[in-house]
Amino acid sequence: MRATENKQAEFQELHSRFRKASERMLILQASAAEGMRKIGEGCTTEEAKAEFAALKKDIEQILARMKEICESLSK
Repeated sequence: MRATENKQAEFQELHSRFRKASERMLILQASAAEGMRKIGEGCTTEEAKAEFAALKKDIEQILARMKEICESLSK
């Protein structure tokens, strides 16, 4: 099955969201690693912990939808 313009646009939007979430996740991970190195703790604030959890959930949802799109095209 060929990708429709809607599927292409949705996939590209998901890709953009994934990149932004992934970039932010990398920053949080680097901060956590630095916190572990300096003070022996990782995500040092409740806000960082909440953001990490939210980004994880968003990334998982994005990847699941991207997988659905790819699978629908291979049928």
